[in-house]
Amino acid sequence: MNPKVQLENLRKDLEWLLQQVISTKQTFNAALGVSKVFAETEALATYGDYFAFSQNVMIGEVQLQLSKMYVKNADSVTLPKIIDQSIDLFTEKYYQKTRNPALVPYVDLKNKLDKLNVELNELPEPIKNLKLLRDKNLAHFDKKIKSYYDLNAMSQSNPVFLKQAIRLIDFGLESLCLIKGIVFNITPSIHHREYTYELKEIAKALELYKAVQEKKGGEMIGTTEY
Repeated sequence: MNPKVQLENLRKDLEWLLQQVISTKQTFNAALGVSKVFAETEALATYGDYFAFSQNVMIGEVQLQLSKMYVKNADSVTLPKIIDQSIDLFTEKYYQKTRNPALVPYVDLKNKLDKLNVELNELPEPIKNLKLLRDKNLAHFDKKIKSYYDLNAMSQSNPVFLKQAIRLIDFGLESLCLIKGIVFNITPSIHHREYTYELKEIAKALELYKAVQEKKGGEMIGTTEY
């Protein structure tokens, strides 16, 4: 295939995957925000079942999206594939046409791209576990999983820890931004939402509502008609 066409396809795939990583980070931040606000106030506990359910749904979505990003598939857009394509297409000839050699040497930029594969290869355990979680539960109803006990046992045997999830999300963002900067000479500007503020405002509203309801209840109890 013509390198120009390959580069355009890479650009489109990179943009699409970058949008997915950003969305996944936002979902992760929303789930993490629930835990943070729960630790600071008991207000959310009034509707604890709802927030716990919402958090579990968001965690499952994050796991599914991460598996789609990292598990290799010939027919899918994945981070490993984009890293490999960027290394192959960022040739010295392409560099000479698109960059000022006096600013950053080609070998330095090429080494940064090569290093991405080294870092990716340091993440085999969470990626392996994500693949299994996806195949057994997130994307399929595995015939060996017949109860929540089986599901819980499988998840505990193949965990994706909080630190690992954060690393996978951050590495995805860092890698795609680096590739976009080196291959296409574009520096992305990304705004991260934490959602902690919104959840704290919800907690305040619940506390106020609870106080009003308690006051109304007290007034009713203390009123006697003759």
